[in-house]
Amino acid sequence: MAKSRRSERDILAQKAAYLSAEHRVSQTQIGKLLGGVSQAVVSRLIRHAEKEGWIERRLIFHGERLPKERLGEFHHLVVPRGLFEALRTLGAQSGVSIRSLRILDTGKSGSSKRSMDVRLGRLGHLAAPHVASLIVRSEVFAVTWGSTVSHVIAGLEALSPPMDPRHAVRFVPVCAEPADKSSNRDTSSHLALRLQSLTRMSGPWGPTPSLSGVRALIPRRFRGAAAKTIREFIGETASYKEMFGGSAPLIDKVDSVLTSVGPSFRPMGFIHEELLKAGGTEAEPLTSKHLSALVAGDIGGVLLPRPGLDTKGLVEVQNLNQMWTGINRRHFERIARQADETKRPGVIVVSCGHDRAEIVAEVVRCGLVNELIVDRDLADKLAKLLSSDRSSPAPLSR
Repeated sequence: MAKSRRSERDILAQKAAYLSAEHRVSQTQIGKLLGGVSQAVVSRLIRHAEKEGWIERRLIFHGERLPKERLGEFHHLVVPRGLFEALRTLGAQSGVSIRSLRILDTGKSGSSKRSMDVRLGRLGHLAAPHVASLIVRSEVFAVTWGSTVSHVIAGLEALSPPMDPRHAVRFVPVCAEPADKSSNRDTSSHLALRLQSLTRMSGPWGPTPSLSGVRALIPRRFRGAAAKTIREFIGETASYKEMFGGSAPLIDKVDSVLTSVGPSFRPMGFIHEELLKAGGTEAEPLTSKHLSALVAGDIGGVLLPRPGLDTKGLVEVQNLNQMWTGINRRHFERIARQADETKRPGVIVVSCGHDRAEIVAEVVRCGLVNELIVDRDLADKLAKLLSSDRSSPAPLSR
């Protein structure tokens, strides 16, 4: 009996140490998460964890000393009640349920550019170890684009010890380039090169494909034969042909992809203005307001229509997606669907900020994500959103 009590105390101490060190949770809040334990008891538990070597005064949680199964249970302590189950239920309708939900603490929830840069930097740093553990299970690993993904790769670059796959992993870009801005470190081609430079093992393939110089969008003003000619011209580019053309395109061999998502008010992130310009005509300009009414957001450049959109709206979204030259929804669906069968990571979505809750819920509902990594701000809003959806009365039958 005494041994059983000691074991229970050890597990409580390990939980308290994990929450304090890994997520900077206050002792008062830890007490609540542990079922109503007082702050004084939490303090004693943390001191016990320090004595046993499970935590250091620098607040570094030594999870590697614990069974992986138990550590997996600890991860759920910071998940809003019922959120993981709600996400799995939501995804089950598509046949693809998320396998893992990671919630990371990025600090204060400021939304200014400076605040977001700080939050994304912390998100990338904290997400990097888990993303590295996923990359080493892949063979052909794709990367989309954007600031969030770029910060995750910066976190991978700073890992110590560095990421060290036991086999050669090929990294490839799946998004082309903006036309209205010069190439930068957040484009898919640059990010793929940064990832490839992190691995010591080289495979039998040649240089990392590059989609630099290939336009991400073919404006809608080019229609019919003109649009077909432009797409054929793009298809002649060597790296683009390798990625998306021929009878055995490399995109069909991709088993995993690292991506983020864009909210309805600004899909496609840093080329949002280019999207509005390319998606409109003189007779019918495309505005942010109209676009937001059509889409829930985007995943890796692929626009997802809002649930319940009428036929006319669905056609509009389809026409907008036809401008896109990169990875498409069918590719995301295939990668996500085959992940469990192939034991590969599949689609890894990393996102930050409460304003991404709607699009994250939609990519889960559509079966386009296997591994989800978000900050606490987004997780809390997502929990409220899904809770509200479940509590809404069903429509009256007619």
